[in-house]
Amino acid sequence: MISSQGIKKIQKQTALKIFDLSNPLKICWKLENEESIDYSDASDNQDDLFVFSSGGKINSLTPESGEKRWETNLGGDVVSTPYIDGENVYIVSKPNQNRDEVANENEGNIIIRSLSISSGITVWQTSLKTKLNPEQVTLYIFESTLLIADSNGNCHSINKNDGNFNWLKILDVKLSAPPYFYADKAIFGTFGKQLIILTLGEGKIYEKIDLRAIPTAISYNIKNETLIVGDQKGVVSLIKIDFEISKKEKEKKNINWKFRLGAEVSNISFTPRGLLITSLDNFVYLISTEKGKLIWKKRLAGRISEKLLILDNYALLTTIADPTISVIELSTGRLINKIILENENFVTASPIKAQNNIIVTTSKGLYAFSADECL
Repeated sequence: MISSQGIKKIQKQTALKIFDLSNPLKICWKLENEESIDYSDASDNQDDLFVFSSGGKINSLTPESGEKRWETNLGGDVVSTPYIDGENVYIVSKPNQNRDEVANENEGNIIIRSLSISSGITVWQTSLKTKLNPEQVTLYIFESTLLIADSNGNCHSINKNDGNFNWLKILDVKLSAPPYFYADKAIFGTFGKQLIILTLGEGKIYEKIDLRAIPTAISYNIKNETLIVGDQKGVVSLIKIDFEISKKEKEKKNINWKFRLGAEVSNISFTPRGLLITSLDNFVYLISTEKGKLIWKKRLAGRISEKLLILDNYALLTTIADPTISVIELSTGRLINKIILENENFVTASPIKAQNNIIVTTSKGLYAFSADECL
């Protein structure tokens, strides 16, 4: 799925000036070492590349060459994707436990840090004893607050400038889809066949929407205030949301359109050409945003991973445990190119674009591909 940095990052990516991805892609540089790479990400200005190794180290690299700028040891495994905001990068880690400590004493503890993008120096850090599921933590910034949510329906709010605690909301539900954030709201899809919408200023439940099936993918259209929800039965629905209307009118709101797939919906992404949707039966679809009409569909050789990248008229899709990244032309659905990794290598994080390179995190290391001349 597009991942969980939300609409801001998607808009940044789709607005980038893109080279022609139908040209053969070459490796400009690669970083392979003994320590496995867990994750990579780029900042909004595409000038910074962050890499996390299995030892809890965060490295800042230059996207053009892969040269290291700085390295910081977090003292424990990283359990969230990074969130870049201005001159800082925010990250959550789980501290290494001393063998002499009682096992339950530190259970659930996490550390949230704000690091300087330019130096890696810690601006502030705070520790929380929490019921957060440390394996699935999502970060989001709204105004001066940093939101930390997990798959157990817990959401913490802290001040992004100093790490001071604001509020905690425990929904006591299991989430069936990654938390989705936009503007001042958070949307949680649950196994109870509901969407729960929180206000991020106070952490209060704004609205609950009952569904006919368990939601598995959520997105939001800023232009017309509509939710796009995919579910376990393979149905994608557009639901009108108007946060200014009265409660009586809310009860009358209806679903504008539905589109049925052949299997559970795994991802929904906004693109300049329409909604790109993937399902667990190895299909990818492009449908119109306004009416939910099919534009094209294509089947890939294996189950499509949520690790995808949208760049202008292209979608880069990976399949699970496969060494191939497929480049699909969004306007036609044609397979126009492939990035093929060596045997026994596979993609482990969402590909990203940084400068003129496409950065791919794999089981063997970090690779920078380009259709242009390498810098």
